[in-house]
Amino acid sequence: MKLVRSLALFVVSLVVSASASAQCFQPDMLDNPGAGCSAAQTSVQQRAFQQQSLGLCWQNCTLTSQTLVSVIFGPLNPMVVNMTPPQSSCAWYRARVWVLVGNTVTWTGQLHFTYARTWLETPMPGQFVQVWRYLINGDLRRVATGAFGCGDPSCVNSFGQNARFTGYIDYALDCQSNITERAWMLTHACDVIDHAPGFPRAGTFHPTDEYTFVGPAAGFVAGATGQVEAGAMAAESIRAWDATVLPARCHIEEPLVQASITPNQMLCLCGTGPANWFEGQLIAFGGFGGMVVPFPNSDPFRSFPIGMWTNPSVFPGVEELRWNCNEALYVDCQLPTRQDYYFGVTTNGGFQAYSMPTSTPSMPLGQMFIDQANSAVLPGTATTRNRPYRSDRILNLNL
Repeated sequence: MKLVRSLALFVVSLVVSASASAQCFQPDMLDNPGAGCSAAQTSVQQRAFQQQSLGLCWQNCTLTSQTLVSVIFGPLNPMVVNMTPPQSSCAWYRARVWVLVGNTVTWTGQLHFTYARTWLETPMPGQFVQVWRYLINGDLRRVATGAFGCGDPSCVNSFGQNARFTGYIDYALDCQSNITERAWMLTHACDVIDHAPGFPRAGTFHPTDEYTFVGPAAGFVAGATGQVEAGAMAAESIRAWDATVLPARCHIEEPLVQASITPNQMLCLCGTGPANWFEGQLIAFGGFGGMVVPFPNSDPFRSFPIGMWTNPSVFPGVEELRWNCNEALYVDCQLPTRQDYYFGVTTNGGFQAYSMPTSTPSMPLGQMFIDQANSAVLPGTATTRNRPYRSDRILNLNL
């Protein structure tokens, strides 16, 4: 009980004492179409919060249980390199997360947050909300049971009670009330994804089981299916960091010229249940000559339905949620060509969205947001899977 009170006081003190984490109508300064592949810099930090959420279990592609949990996200702190003077890596952050069942902390860990993008939403005429999206990965360490109704992932017994989760978080600041809402998801997928052979933590642990934390719990219908990510798109961008040495330095976004996901098949990737995993082929071409394309024997774009929020009056609105991954060749306009695995999120629906550019007019965006970041060992160029990673390539797509 003492630990729970300490965590609660920690969150309250951070929220009360912190200045505003971000102001509305502020572009991230990463888009400058005339700047080619030049460097850029951004810093968008966020406050701590606590939220009622869900712990979900999937077996054979079917939702088998859900548990009400309380999740605390600490503040986003820039990742600082120990130099003289210290320097922050562009758009990389870390924060500690705690998962509680009642008064018991069940999982905790310090996670990595890769800034993805920002946009505006209009819940109703005259009301504006600015949203900042981050892609998340890292180890959560099990310290007690109870967060998952089907039992915890068995792999933790082989890796110091740790399981690598991937997902995202959206922070939405109401420009009139100055109140911030959040929507987020973290998933540890079945063995074919998160214990793939040829990488650290490979093995057979839970070939038919997946595990998800998602919030807010209010209005969320777990397992609800919706639209898959098939079609052509030409909105948004691809982007790279120069992370061959640290600190990592952002490059200007490369606006999309053309992108598409061609459907392949629906299947149950994790066992013998319903065919609710989507597979397709993702390609994207940027305006500076960059591209994201499959390579021989690469895994396809894949996504799995987590569920949907159903309250049209509360952020994120009526919005579908899918976890996704992809394996791709990234050709950059300056940096070396890379073959990496990507992890991310798809959201579809919600409030009407608009771009948030630096100098050009705001434009309506397609309501399906597809965002991914690569899984790498940095500094350097080594790809990795199954374990915590850093990202220096990012895909922002709208359908």
